[in-house]
Amino acid sequence: MFKFEKSSLVGGAIICLIVAAASNFAPELMQTAQAQQAQQNQGKMSSYRLPNLNRPTTSTQHAPDEFKPDKLTGIVELPNVPNYTGHAVFLSGLKYPRDRSGMRIGMTIGVREDENEVLEWYKSALKTYRWNLISANPTDKYVSAAKDNNTFTVRISPSKQPGFRTLVVLSYKFGI
Repeated sequence: MFKFEKSSLVGGAIICLIVAAASNFAPELMQTAQAQQAQQNQGKMSSYRLPNLNRPTTSTQHAPDEFKPDKLTGIVELPNVPNYTGHAVFLSGLKYPRDRSGMRIGMTIGVREDENEVLEWYKSALKTYRWNLISANPTDKYVSAAKDNNTFTVRISPSKQPGFRTLVVLSYKFGI
């Protein structure tokens, strides 16, 4: 039925041997090709230069000192701002003495009184001390005021800390 010539059998056998040999060496050939590609990429990467991120610039040259705060250990007297007359406890505070736009002080105090009562007290006290109220929002619970190039802001929020009904954040910025 089938007639095979000797030359076709020999040719087919040679092709099978070549395919078998290639499949045995294929992983080694692939690894060699991958190693060569990695060496080429390494050469490209070694010629790449990262930008100099440590060079000083005029805009950020003084940034670390400018924004470095001093930690407060108690309530600081603020010019023309009365201390809250209710039961207030100092919780935390920072002073930024090197800010180029003027020294800043921020303090957080805890009080026992209701949020609305504290907000109204600060509004009344600032008016008595002749601050110009810039904005007052009873819904958002804050008051901002200005006097002699200084600004003062009071932000009120409910307290989750035991012993206090309200947290008061005071922010004072000295004008230059």
